[in-house]
Amino acid sequence: MTLDEARKGLFDERFMLGGMRRRAAIKYLLKLPDPAGVLVLAEALGRNPPHPKAILGGLGRLAAPADAEKIAALWGELARAPNPALAGVLTTLGWPPGRAVETKTARDLLVLANEDTAKEIVQAVAAFARVLPVDDEAGNDAIYAAWVRSQSADLEALIARQGRQSASPALEALHALVTGRLERYAALKDQDGTLLVQAFAMAPEPFRARLAKTVAASPDRAIKGAYRRALTSGAVDQTQGVENLKLVGDEDGLFEQTRQLRLLDVLGLCERWATVPGRPAHPAHRAAVDKAVSDYRGLGTFKVEPGPTLPTGMVDLFDYWRSEKPSAADLQADLTAEDPFRKARGLYLGQERGLVDAKRLADAAKSEHWPERLIARLLDPAALVGAPEDHVLWVNGCAGDASLLAAPIGGTPEDYARHSARFQQASGPAAARTRALLSILCTFQSVFVEGIPELKEIVEANDRRDVELEDAGEAEFE
Repeated sequence: MTLDEARKGLFDERFMLGGMRRRAAIKYLLKLPDPAGVLVLAEALGRNPPHPKAILGGLGRLAAPADAEKIAALWGELARAPNPALAGVLTTLGWPPGRAVETKTARDLLVLANEDTAKEIVQAVAAFARVLPVDDEAGNDAIYAAWVRSQSADLEALIARQGRQSASPALEALHALVTGRLERYAALKDQDGTLLVQAFAMAPEPFRARLAKTVAASPDRAIKGAYRRALTSGAVDQTQGVENLKLVGDEDGLFEQTRQLRLLDVLGLCERWATVPGRPAHPAHRAAVDKAVSDYRGLGTFKVEPGPTLPTGMVDLFDYWRSEKPSAADLQADLTAEDPFRKARGLYLGQERGLVDAKRLADAAKSEHWPERLIARLLDPAALVGAPEDHVLWVNGCAGDASLLAAPIGGTPEDYARHSARFQQASGPAAARTRALLSILCTFQSVFVEGIPELKEIVEANDRRDVELEDAGEAEFE
């Protein structure tokens, strides 16, 4: 039998004789003294042979040192043409003990590990990495990089178990923080937090979540400060940055972040602060949070006044929709209906049943039909922010506190003066709610807006000329 005949025999599917020819071809290829035979078998695995288990079984019987050259050749074939089935065999066989690894082979195999690579191939790469020299920083860099790309648990454990050190301290910091080894991170002496910032920048999102848990578990405020800088480095958007700061419990960072937020966003933070004991370290910031939380809790005590009595024979539209008790299928049909009132019903009742997402509400807020715009404003406060005045009275009447909720916390002294004046002048049925929202806004704004004098209750003054100065931030005196 020749090599070409054996290659063809692996795909012989003729009745009765086909099985015999396939077995004969595998036996012949395995017995060849050079690696050419096993490479033919490996190549066949990538072409969907009739019975791959027979080929895999034959390759799995290879053993070092007798078959060291063949096994090494199979690793080279895996680097050239990644195949999960071949990778599974090589994970079991491993790299032949005592045999040197060529630099190109190591590089080509490690680069296979990526997030979208088949798990069998990543496992094979981890098995191969075990034999690479531990004191080779360049090789370790490649292993660390493969770990970051693939997020492989096997590579992660290998780095820790073998104590592999990278030429890049940032990579070592990333591994230490992701795996929760604060003692290892401390050993890197990252006093200014630069390594943490660099580690965060190179981390994929799942690693960032794990890193955040490590930061949250640390009592060291310096680590939290470095994490805060990482979030403001541009690596994540503002919304995700706030969520990450919540995750690590960085109250100081959250307070600083409010400077960039709108009142609507800060209300979400007040809800959080109302349920957790954590507070910023700075006394003025802590006092501001406590005051805002007190006002926020008061928002829940306001009662909505009943509307006017409907004329005889008329019913509230929303009560009527509920009385119809439409099914989920009915509401799904409403959402694609041409009739804007049917679509409005689908939006209103569908949102309660989880059938309407934020995008659909956002689209409804811009609809040409006022019933859809009305429902969007009723259901989603965010639809009010930045929305123009509507020509339909009922839709425009939903605006309520929209402009107030959109107010930036980090405003100007003029903004603060205007909001303070509005606080004093608030009147009408919703005055209590408006005053509470303005109080929260002014409480935060007074901390950030430069030039705002802070009035303090003075129990007793030793001298009428006594003046107390608060921190003036960036102010300069000449």
